[in-house]
Order: sequence, then structure tokens, then C-alpha cells
Amino acid sequence: MSTNTDPATVPAWPAPVVRLTGQGTVEVDGVSLRLPQGLDGADARRWAVQHVAGKYARLGRPIRVTAIEPDNTRIPLIVHPDGTVQAAPEEPSARRRGLPRPAARKGGPSLAKKPADQDATNTSQARGLIAAGAFLGVIALIAVIVLTAGGSGDPTQAPHTRTRATASGPATPPPANLPKPAPDGWTSRAAWSVPISTDVTPAVAPDGTTALVTDQGDLAVLDPATGITRWSAELSSAYGALVFTRIDDQDVIALSTGQTLHYWPLAGTQHPRTTVKLPSSGGTLSYAGDSPLAALDPATAGIITKGAVRTVDLPAKATALAAQGTSVLAADGAGHVWSLAPGQNPGTGLSLQPPGGGAHLTRVLGIDSKRLVGVWQTDANTIATVYAAHTGKPLATAKAGKDIDTTTVRAAGDLVAVGPLLLNTADGSGREVTGTTPKAAAGGRIYALDQQQRIHALAAGSDTVIGGDDVALPLGIAHRRALVVADKLGQRRLYALNPGPSSQAPAPGSSGQVEPPHPPGQGQ
Repeated sequence: MSTNTDPATVPAWPAPVVRLTGQGTVEVDGVSLRLPQGLDGADARRWAVQHVAGKYARLGRPIRVTAIEPDNTRIPLIVHPDGTVQAAPEEPSARRRGLPRPAARKGGPSLAKKPADQDATNTSQARGLIAAGAFLGVIALIAVIVLTAGGSGDPTQAPHTRTRATASGPATPPPANLPKPAPDGWTSRAAWSVPISTDVTPAVAPDGTTALVTDQGDLAVLDPATGITRWSAELSSAYGALVFTRIDDQDVIALSTGQTLHYWPLAGTQHPRTTVKLPSSGGTLSYAGDSPLAALDPATAGIITKGAVRTVDLPAKATALAAQGTSVLAADGAGHVWSLAPGQNPGTGLSLQPPGGGAHLTRVLGIDSKRLVGVWQTDANTIATVYAAHTGKPLATAKAGKDIDTTTVRAAGDLVAVGPLLLNTADGSGREVTGTTPKAAAGGRIYALDQQQRIHALAAGSDTVIGGDDVALPLGIAHRRALVVADKLGQRRLYALNPGPSSQAPAPGSSGQVEPPHPPGQGQ
């Protein structure tokens, strides 16, 4: 039997197209998917419809699907969240938009007498039902209870973005046990856990908002308290790392794949995607600052604005370190620092003052849009000094032996790790944590790996060894929970870990900043 859903109440969007090729693949909205081995005929059709139902289940309502057979026969269907299918006869455009049927006029046709177009509608529905049954290889279609939660499919919404269903919509993902040691201060029991893509690293914003790419290949922005998807967007392909950043004074979630940058605004009810093509020469993106920075050659930086790359000229031998809006922070090997905008004359810039007599500058590294670090060398020591980027004022200094690696930077609030040196810009102090390399930063702590492959949790006044290199390192803190990634039963998952009984209250922090050109989350 058919479902009790009136086709006229099913909105026109979304309307994915499913095309069976007859060659072991199925195309969903132009994206080719390989069918599981051994599936063909009716089984392949059912698999394709179930795939579409799963992608759009979060809407909590039926959707329109056009199925295309290998011989190009087009079959209109209505697919419910559980994969159940019913016929979708062609409807007038007003009805396809989900508008109610016109009420019968007073004195018009009674229920005992069918209007002339009713027979035509019934005939169309019957033909559609037969076509749907042929497509799925079944005659009887199972009735379902249709969810009527929010997310009613406003046709004015961007087609590649889906909003969250509420009320009787998605439930909080179930709790789970972390399959590897938890970081210091957190239990191995997750409040919730969700499967994610193996190709894209999730991101956690300072306010805890979490973004990931699902195991189905969709971008999803989650509520940090519950793990429920707030909204999602389709992706044709994705790899790399998601990053929360700012473009044109808007908070956005960004993903760069090859020479293309995609970003979506976080605020509002609609989240249209903007795609920016990077220059073919250079174009490496970094996110050390508040905004994306494209390192272009020679002596040129790129900022992202109004859906395009705009170039900023740099002084000779200068390197771009970070971007903030349309301003670029740059420095050269002689210790000159500039804050530059498009078309601006750079002038002489600021000069970084050495930490003592006899010190010469060996490198300048970016931390964020407001701070940078100068690495200095004397005959006996390596010295790292954190400076305020716009004044050149020293904020903290630390000293170590001469032969140390200072190429890696991580920051968590006032704490900055430069190789094995830990600096606190709140009080100007600094110390060496011998033999460590910073790997991640979250919740006011920096996580570093030592030469014995042990993980250290570094705080302002403490150094806690929390286990071997198999410890799950936090991406960030969301709703007082640590977000970590781990593989379980051949599936990559994101876990939201509860605080341990003796843990300190999580401090506000970010997912960590690294020196250009690597985006946060890589190299951990």
C-alpha cells in the first residue's frame, strides 16, 4: 500500500536526482558512487534510494527524488526518511512548493461527485505507483509515519544547505567509550560520539561550535552541548582540515581542497557556500591569524574578500605571517615588521629589539594576528621572544641550549610553545621543557611529545606526563567537554569527553594555532 503523504505537501526542495548507470555505479546529483559488490537490479535501486534517504533524513520529512534508469526512463518518487518510497505524480507548480490545495468554493462540487481532474490525478498516481514499484523491484510499498518536525524545506533556502530539524527531530548521538587513552583531566567515556570522514580533520571554535565532515561526505555544524547537527551542506569531495575563521567581518567555516577554498557563514538561517579559486602559482593557505592568508610568490600575499583573492604587496625579502581582515602581518629576516593593506606603502615598519647584547635574529614565526615570535641566537643559547605585532613590545622570553628545534609553534591563550620553550605572555615568564615538541593546544593547555614518545600536558605552572603517543589529543573544548578523534572498529569517530573527577575547569581556548603554512589540526 502507499503512504498517507499527500504529494502536494512535499516541498520542491531538495530534489536530488539518482541515476543508475548499469555499470556498477550510481550517480546522486552528479556525484558518482560505486555500488557495493554484487548489487544489481532491484537491490541496486533499493541501495541508491536508501543512500539518498540517509543523506536527507535529518530534514525529518519526505523529499522528492527523480530516479533515472540506464535507458534514461525518468521516474518521479517521494522518499521518506526511512527509505520508504511512494509515487510522485506531476503536480502543478504551486502544489509542488508545498502550498495547500484550494478549498472548495461554497456551492461547488460535493464529495459525492469527483471533479473532472480527479480522475486524471488518480490515473497519474496509479501510473506513478506502478513506475515506482518497477524501479524498486517491488509492488507493495510500506507505509511509514512521516516526521513533521521543523526544517520544512523552504524553497528560498540555498539548495546545498540543510537546516536542522527540531522538536521531534534528531536525538543526541549516543554515548561511547573512547578506544584509546584519554587526555589529562578527561574521562574515557564520551557524552556523545559521531562517525566522521577519514579525509577531513574536524574543527572546534573558541565558543565550542564544532564542524566536521560526516562519514557520508557532508559538512555538518554541530550544537556543542548535544552533538546534534544545526545545519549541513553537501560536498562533492573533501580532504584536509576544517577551520573556523573570519572573512569580510563574518565568522565562517572554511575548507580548502587543492587550489580551491570553500567557506560558509555561520550566522543566520541560510548558509550559502562561497567558492574561491586560488592562483595557480603558489596559493598556499594558512590560518594563523583571524582570517585566511594565501602565501603567493614573489613577495606577495593574498587575502580573501568578496569571494575573491586580493593581493597585498610585501617589502623585499619579507614573509607574510598572518592575516586579519584585509590587513597582513609580515616580517623580514632583519627583524622589521609591517601591518599592510592592499595598495598601502609599507614604509620602514617596526624593528624588533633583541633580548640582549650579542643576539642575532635567526627566524621570525607567526602566532596570530596580534603576536609573533623572534628566535635569537647567541654563542651559547637559543632565545625565543614573543612580541606584540603592532607595537613591537616584548611580551615574554625563554632561553634554552644552543641546539634546539624552534620551527614548531602552538598557542593556547597566553601560553605559547616554540619548540621546547614555553612562554607565558600574561606574566612574561618562560622556561624550557627539555626535548619536547608541541603537537596540539586546547583548553588552556599545550600538548607536547618528548623524545621518549610521551605526551606532556603543559600549563602555566605545571608539566603533567599523561601517557604515550597513543593518547587522544583534544581538538578543542566544547560545552566543557574535550573533543577528540579516534578510530574504532575501522571507523573514525569524534568523541565528546566528560571532565574527570579531579580535572581542572577547562579554560577558554581554541583548537590551536600553528605557524604558516599549515592549517590547525594538521601534523598532530
